[in-house]
Amino acid sequence: MSFSFIKTGNASVALAEQAEKEAEIRREQTGKLWRFFLSQIKNSSKYEDARITFVDGDLNSEGFLTPPRWYEHMMYLSGTWTNFVCPEKTNPTSGDKCPLCESGDKPSLVAGFTIIDHRQYKSQKGDIYADTRKLFIAKPQTFEILNKMAVKRNGLAGCSFDVSRTGDKSPSVGSVFDFCEKKPVMEIQAAYMKETTDPKTNQKTKGTYFIPADYENEIVYRTGAELTALVGGAPAQTTNNQQSSGSTVDYAKEL
Repeated sequence: MSFSFIKTGNASVALAEQAEKEAEIRREQTGKLWRFFLSQIKNSSKYEDARITFVDGDLNSEGFLTPPRWYEHMMYLSGTWTNFVCPEKTNPTSGDKCPLCESGDKPSLVAGFTIIDHRQYKSQKGDIYADTRKLFIAKPQTFEILNKMAVKRNGLAGCSFDVSRTGDKSPSVGSVFDFCEKKPVMEIQAAYMKETTDPKTNQKTKGTYFIPADYENEIVYRTGAELTALVGGAPAQTTNNQQSSGSTVDYAKEL
C-alpha cells in the first residue's frame, strides 16, 4: 500500500524547514522574539545572507556601546541547542551556584541587541512574512566589531547592514557586516507599524514595533536550583564555543 501523504527524502527535509519557519512566525506573533542567526543553505556549503536594521545600540557619554549583558551556557537539550543564563557569573552577589559551571562548562559573556530581520518567509497558506523583530546576541568578538561600527556611525540604532557568514566556525549571527545606510529612528518607526488587540477590552490600536526588546521579559533568569531541576543534573553535552548552523533556541522559550 502506498502512503503518498508521507514525506520522505528532500520533501521530508522541506517539511521540517517549513515547520521551523512557521513556528518562528507564531513565536513572533505571541510577543516572544526569536534569535537572529544565519543557517546553512540546503545542499550547499554556503550560508544564508541577510539584511538587518538595528533598533537599539546608542553610545554612552564616553562614546561606547553599553548594551544589556549577561553570561550564558549553551547545551544540547531535547534535541536542540538551548541557551541558559548563568546565575553564578551573571549575578555573583547572590551566592547562587550554577550546575552547568559545576559540570565543567564555561559560560560565554554575551551582549543583547534588537534588530529587524528583513528576510522574507512564506507560510504553507501562502502568507508572506518579512521585517520581523529579533534578538541579536553577540559574543565578545562580534561585539568588538559592532562597537567599532557604532563609534564610526555615532550609534547602531537605525543602521542597516548586509550580514554574511563565512563558514561553520564563524559566529552564527554573521562574521561580515557591510554597512548599507543609517536613517533617523523616528523615520523608521513610522514605517514599521502593526495593529494590536487589547485582550481585555478587545480594542485595536496601531503602533510601531521598531522598539527595543523588553530584555527582562525575553531573557529568562533561573536560579541554580531551577536549572538543576530543569536539566536533571550535569548535562550530557555542553559547549562554550558552539556555533550552531541551525536554529538556536533561546531560554525565553517554554521547555
